[in-house]
Parts: sequence; structure tokens; C-alpha cells
Amino acid sequence: MHETTPATTPVPPQAPAGLASRALRPAVELLTQRPATVGELVSAGGVSRRGIEALLNGWRAGDTPGLDVDAETWSLNDPLRSEVIGTWGLEQPQPAGRFLEPEVRTRLEGWARSLPRPRRELDHRPATHDGVAARLDLIDRQLDLRGANVLVLGARDLDALALAADGRVGAVAALDVDDAVLAAVGAARLSTASPTRRWCDVRVGLPTSLTGWADLVVTDPPYTPAGMAAFLAVASAALAGPQSKIAVSYGFGETRATLGWQVQREMLRADLALCAMWPGAVTYDGAEAIGGRADLYLLAPTGRDGNHTEAAHNLYTQGPAAARSATEPDEQPADIANKVANDLARADSATTGAAGSAQAIGVRRLLGGEQAPKLQVGAVPVVDLRGDPGGWLPRVLLALQSQAAVLVCDVDSHDRSPDPAPRSDVDGRGWVEAHLRAHWRLTPADRATDGADLLVARRIDGAPTPPAALADDASADRPQLPPLVGRGHANPRNVIAEWLTRTPDPEARLTRRQARVASSDHLASLGIEVRPGDSLIDLPLDAIAALLADPVPG
Repeated sequence: MHETTPATTPVPPQAPAGLASRALRPAVELLTQRPATVGELVSAGGVSRRGIEALLNGWRAGDTPGLDVDAETWSLNDPLRSEVIGTWGLEQPQPAGRFLEPEVRTRLEGWARSLPRPRRELDHRPATHDGVAARLDLIDRQLDLRGANVLVLGARDLDALALAADGRVGAVAALDVDDAVLAAVGAARLSTASPTRRWCDVRVGLPTSLTGWADLVVTDPPYTPAGMAAFLAVASAALAGPQSKIAVSYGFGETRATLGWQVQREMLRADLALCAMWPGAVTYDGAEAIGGRADLYLLAPTGRDGNHTEAAHNLYTQGPAAARSATEPDEQPADIANKVANDLARADSATTGAAGSAQAIGVRRLLGGEQAPKLQVGAVPVVDLRGDPGGWLPRVLLALQSQAAVLVCDVDSHDRSPDPAPRSDVDGRGWVEAHLRAHWRLTPADRATDGADLLVARRIDGAPTPPAALADDASADRPQLPPLVGRGHANPRNVIAEWLTRTPDPEARLTRRQARVASSDHLASLGIEVRPGDSLIDLPLDAIAALLADPVPG
């Protein structure tokens, strides 16, 4: 992993008027050259009268004198004129087409070698390197990206790496549901600040730390109405304010106008305004159904809440999530899982004395909330993981605060093969076996069902430590290692810091301030960036694996 921002990397300066600076630049240049009316300033760059007046009023409210008006003519004089020339960089060249330079394509080709194979069930139709460059070039020509926070929702096309390597943006966040894609992004070595990587399934929701963070969101959602709606809901939640923008790629075949209308309608239902659209701007490898090209839309928030309902389970055009859209989910596996959980609860009650039963918990509730759902006394959770893209199972086991659970999973052909190949440890069962084997044991349930695998998960490292047990009580027994497993909703920096303050040895015990510094330094040494509001399960699985392997500073 190479996620941590190098200490020597300077933070790029913020554009003087944010993303709108590029559109305002012609008007600013004109006013530094000669007096002009508001009408002339509007004509110079095509910015509205309200936008020009906001610019002038901002200068007038500043501390630097030099803005004068005579009748309807405005003039810019020193010292404000010199300050504006410097702040706006008017004496510096403004090279166009930086993302179209051959070096960008070479970088994209190199980074792409680390990507996993495209996944049909996630609608992976990669944009060509030329398509990525064209998309970023159009955005760059329309918006001033200097110092902007850019969130890339769906990181497989590597827009996030190209933006970070360009060096002008303030910060880049790469979000994806595929942990293998996030690992490939994290493996790239950049001389500039690397993107912040976060796992995000739009059906679960946006990581809390990135809510209201982004000046620009770049996304290429599944080309279905449900997919567009879910991705736009998450993108809208990430926007920092009314001047923020969303750049969306979407295309449909010339004979599929009805589908195109249905998907485009979701943009309006999200209460987003269409600022611009470039037809056929992005090219793709494959994607014959849309002619191998998609249009690029630039959307703006309207200040309304939008019609954001709970995201549909079936967002994609292919694979299990799409196939389930045609029929109601089969309830038999869940019914049998409840029976298995009831059996476990009765068996446990014989030793604990606490009568319990099965308690169904949805994946969205378990992974999307700010804390783990409360369990009834003696309850055995039942979690339906059918349609798991790979990241659900590990994160469910990191978040559950129970001694046992019953999991309803998609049929795993690996278990049914007479000569199975080794599992990939990037996500799913393979990751759990590689990194959680000291905490959880997964075994097939005694009861069988068609169309799903039932797994019984049991904690084998003792009961998970509840947050209340981590109070500043040095007399209490401190866990041997920070209790990360079972506290998936907590910020790992806080969990480690709390653990460091609880040593019974007064000479080795750290103060809260010292513990926070030591915890932050330790995470940085592992190449893991943790932001306020982050939880353990927001991190990519490769980062979580590194932390589980080395959870203690020093």
C-alpha cells in the first residue's frame, strides 16, 4: 500500500473561485487590462450577471483597495490589480490538454497491469485509456481543478490515479465495491499524494468521513435506472456545497431510447440540473450494446433533497444481482437459516442460561450504520449475504458483536469441486480464511438448502470486547491486542489509542494525547490513512489485513 501522503508533497493551492475559476478567468483578464461594464464582463466568458456580481462583490468586501466603479463601468487598480493577477495566475501559461499528453496514457497502461480481470456481475466494461483521458480533459477544460477535492465513485478506470498524478487537485478519494480494484489503486507509486481509498457499496451507503467532502464527483455507474439512482444518491451525499458538480458517464444504443429516457430520468429525480453534455465522449473496450461509447454529463445540485429511496439490490445488467430482479428472492434458505440459528441459540442457552433465538439482520443495516445493531439477549444473528460482491462477508465478521451467527451465502462451487484451486485471498471466504482464522471459524450448517450455502460462524478467540469495556479503568484486564474484530464500526485509530491507555503498568501507560499520536503514527507507518468519521470496515481489505497483522505500535 502507498496511500499515505508523502510529507514533502505540498498541498496544491485552491483556485480563487473554486471550480468556477476557469469560466470566470476571461472576465478577470479583461478587467485587469481595462475598465469594463458588467455586460462586457458577462460577454467575455459567458458567466451570468449574478456570477460576475458575486465576483465583484467579493473583491469589494476584501481588505485590499483598488476596485472602483464609475457609473456602470468597473475598473481594477493597484494594489488589488496586482494581487488579482498573482492569485489568478494570469501571467502564467494555462496549458490545455494536459490529460491528453502521451505520458498520461503510458501511466494508465502501466497502472492497468495491476488490475484484476473485469467482473461481469459488476458490469465492468472498462473505458479505454483514451476514453479516460478524454473524460478528464473535458472536465478539466470546463472546471478549474486546482485545489479541488475530487471523489471518484467506481475506481476501475483509474481516473483517481490520473487526477492524483496530475498534481493540481487538492485531494482525491477512490471508492469502489471491488477490493481487488482498490488494492490495485493502492499499489501504484506516485510522486504526488496518493488517493484516499475507501470501500463503498452504494447499496450500503457513502462512508461517513466523505459526506459533504467533494467539490467534484466523477462516476460511471451501471447503465440501469436503479444503478444510476443509487450512484447519484451517494454522489449527491458526497458534495460539499451548491457549487459542487457531478460528472457522469452514460450511454445507450440508438435503438434503446426508452431505456435511455428511464436512466436519464433518474438524474432529474435526484434533483440535479444538467449543466452540459458531451455526446460520445468516452470510449470503451467492448460495450457493443451502446456502440462502445458513452456521453459525459455534468450535473449540479439544486439544493433540493432529491427523491433518494433505498437503493435497489439489483443494480447491474448482468450477474446474480440482476438475475434476482426478475423474481422474488427465494425465502427457503432464510427460513432454514432461522431454524439453524434457533438450534444454536437453544444449545448455547444450556450453558449460558440465556434463552435466545434467531435474529435477522440485513447487510445494509449491519454495514451501513454508525454502530452495530443491538442484539437481543442470547440471540444468534442471521445475515443474508446472497449477492455478496466479495466485501460483505469479511466486513460482516468484523462488525458482528456475537459469539455465533448463521450466514446465507451464494453457492460456492469451490466447496463442491473434487480438486479445488486455492481461494483468492483478496476478498470473500479466501480473505476470511487468511486473515480472520484466529477469530472466526466457518463451517457448513447441518441443514442443507437449494440455491444457497448456509454457514455457521463461531468466534474462537473469546467474546468480542464491547466498547464499554474499554473505559479508562486500568485495573481491568486489558486484551492482549487491540479488539479490532467485533468493533468494525469504530475508528481503528481510536480503538488502538484506547488500548494503549489501559496497560496496568503505570510507567508504560500512555496518556490519551500520547496514545492518539502513537496510534496515528502506527497507522501511517503501515501506509493507512484514517480520517475522522472513518470506521474499520470503510477501509480496503488489504489495509485491514495489514492492520490485523500488525495492530500494535512499536
